Amino acid sequence: MKAAAIFGPGDVRVMDIEKPEPGPGELLVEVKACGLCSSELGMWVDPNFKTDDPIFFGHEVSGNVVAAGAGVSKFAVGDRVTIFTDRGGYAEFVTVPEDWAIKLADHVPYDWALGEPIGCAMNGTSRSGIEVGDTVVLIGIGFMGGLIQQGARLKGASRIIAVDTRPESFELAQKLGADHVIDAREGNAIQRILELTGGEGADVVIEATGKQGALDMATEAVRIRGRLVIFGYHQGGKRTIDVQAWNWKGLDVINAHERDPQAYLKGIRTGMKLLEAGQLDIAPLLSHYFELKDINHAFLLAKSKPDGFLKAVITF
Repeated sequence: MKAAAIFGPGDVRVMDIEKPEPGPGELLVEVKACGLCSSELGMWVDPNFKTDDPIFFGHEVSGNVVAAGAGVSKFAVGDRVTIFTDRGGYAEFVTVPEDWAIKLADHVPYDWALGEPIGCAMNGTSRSGIEVGDTVVLIGIGFMGGLIQQGARLKGASRIIAVDTRPESFELAQKLGADHVIDAREGNAIQRILELTGGEGADVVIEATGKQGALDMATEAVRIRGRLVIFGYHQGGKRTIDVQAWNWKGLDVINAHERDPQAYLKGIRTGMKLLEAGQLDIAPLLSHYFELKDINHAFLLAKSKPDGFLKAVITF
């Protein structure tokens, strides 16, 4: 079968490898879609990253069950699934424990059912502690930010203020129902947020960019005794924080990421139920599609983020 592996910065190779066989309790899934994740982009751009052994990566996977190992009881050949895995998704086939698979309804497209990031967003929204009537500031409206924005509304946020720097993000936030959209390039984002919140700041501020500037903005934008949620995937070195401001405001600072596989799976199940019910809109979050042979180009676009780029998906 064909599978993509990374060897170094800018060096992803599509290789011919042996098709896996499902072990006891495992499913063999024919991959239909695998999303590119920003966490993988770190390896692709890191000049110091190098490995002699191929790393078969890809973890945002949906597909079709084509074989089942001994003892499998929850799935059958032909079932449509999204899966939780940490490797091997950029391939024609992948194996996964049956307990790490979730069935998909027939009407949910494979490219929408990118389980891991959807589950991550649902868990992050849950951890943020949003209550009915809260004003939420969301800094960063890309693929993940778009999911979080929808999750925040479902949790009961009465007002969502979206902050970004890219025209496509403004358009996306408006399409998904943001009450206010602020262009951070204008340099008055904090002033605007304070004006919109009667000078108090937001009940919840979710930082979803992984950038130092957004972390600084979040500190200023949140009200006294508010909740500052770090959802952005911070890479590329240490960050500095204004602990004095955090102390003085008495903030609840929340790391929105889970690491327990069962917590991930809970979030994925929640996301799939919302997808099935039509309560999550994934289509506007997906901007670019590629075949496996073009995966290096997909990573190049994920790095450069040309106009209109939100999320790349490899389809099979």
